[in-house]
Amino acid sequence: QIGCVFRINTYSHNLQIRSGSILKYLKKKKPKDAFCIVGITMIDLYPEDSWNFVFGQASLTEGMGVFSFARYDDDFYTMNYKGKLTKGKHLAPDDYSVFDGYYTPPITSKLLLRSCKTLTHEIGHIFGMHHCQWLQCVMQGSNHLEESDRRPIDLCPICLRKLQCAINFDIKERYKALLRWIEEDSDPEFLARKMLISLKPMEAFKEWKEWLLQCLHFLEE
Repeated sequence: QIGCVFRINTYSHNLQIRSGSILKYLKKKKPKDAFCIVGITMIDLYPEDSWNFVFGQASLTEGMGVFSFARYDDDFYTMNYKGKLTKGKHLAPDDYSVFDGYYTPPITSKLLLRSCKTLTHEIGHIFGMHHCQWLQCVMQGSNHLEESDRRPIDLCPICLRKLQCAINFDIKERYKALLRWIEEDSDPEFLARKMLISLKPMEAFKEWKEWLLQCLHFLEE
C-alpha cells in the first residue's frame, strides 16, 4: 500500500526501506490539524543509495519523521542476526514478496526503552528543541548506541520548561499520564480485565517509574 522503495544492503545483506519514500507517504496521510506525524518500523532504513543506513529521517518544516528500531536488536551486528538474506539476491523494484514473513526483532524491554528515547528525542526536535548541553536529558546528542543508552528517558528541568511553554501542559498530569502508560498492559490484573494475552515488557523502565513517583510526591506536598 505504501509503495516504498527498498533494497538488500550489499554489505550487511539485510532488507532496507528508503526513508524518503515513507516520508512521501506520511505527507499524504498527515491530518490537517496534526502538529506532526511519525512513522516507526522494525526494518532498517537508508536515505540515499550512497548511504549504508540511517536510524531515521525527519522534515522539521513539514512535521514528519520516520524511524527504524531494527538496529536496537542486540543481535543486529552479529552473525546470528536473523534478518540477513541470501548474498547476491536481486529483486525487482515492485517485488514486495520479500516483506512476507521478513524477520523483525522481538520487543524486549531494552529495545522498547531505546525506542522510546529515540522517539522522544526526535519529536522534541520537531517541536523546535535543540540538543541539550545543560543537564542529563533525553535531548542530549549521541554519536553511538552506548552513548544513547546513557541518556535518561525524561527531559531535564530546562527542556521540560521549554516544552511546557510551547504547548502549555500541566506537569503533574503529564507525570500521571506517563505512569499510566508504564502500568497499563504490564499489570497482570489489567490484562485480565482487558482480556489481553501478553505483558508489555517494562523491566528496563523501573528506574524511570521510581523517578516519576518521586516527582509526583514532591509536587503534591
